Amino acid sequence: MTPMRVALMIGGCWVIPTFISFLPIMQGWNSIGIDHLIEQRRHSEGSNSTSCVFMVNKPYALTCSVVAFYIPLVLMVLAYQRIYITARAHALQISMLQRAGGAAASTDSADHQRNHRMRTETKAAKTLCIIMGCFCLCWAPFFVTNVVDPFIDYTVPDKLWAACLWLGYINSMLNPILYAFLNKSFRRAFLIILCCGRKRYRRSSILGSGAPCTATQINGSTHVL
Repeated sequence: MTPMRVALMIGGCWVIPTFISFLPIMQGWNSIGIDHLIEQRRHSEGSNSTSCVFMVNKPYALTCSVVAFYIPLVLMVLAYQRIYITARAHALQISMLQRAGGAAASTDSADHQRNHRMRTETKAAKTLCIIMGCFCLCWAPFFVTNVVDPFIDYTVPDKLWAACLWLGYINSMLNPILYAFLNKSFRRAFLIILCCGRKRYRRSSILGSGAPCTATQINGSTHVL
């Protein structure tokens, strides 16, 4: 993947939320047609105090949920279907290579490197599957509720809304834990950053690691992982 493509993808992650969240809400498009309901809830129970009430109409609920969650969910399912098929093919190749035991030493070395690469790719695919699975499980209740609520006259209890929202926030808390727990390279990179890139830690990290060394750049300086 080229740096330009990476930059475009990162830029898209910022631009798309601007058009589906910030801009429509600032313009009040989310409340078109339901202003009277918002006012009723704002002055509910005869209280003299007013509260901040956020509600969305049906078009905005559908558009926001589809763009922010359901389309990425479909793309992830399709991508992991392809990853699963590829991993199955790699596993079959590994099994066939292990059964063919009469190869030359040079061939054995090449096969060993190929098998190691296949296992690494399969492990990476499983790691990403766990991370994306947690994302879907944590955010699915919120986006399902977000779509259903406008069609049932906004009768979803506030406590259920809060539970769904906090479940989504929990996903953000889980991400660094999952990355650090499932990926040794991420663990080393996190520790280097937390230790402010101190040479003593970088040296001990390199000596204590059995994985191949690679170079990465953090804050403009090169570190060996």
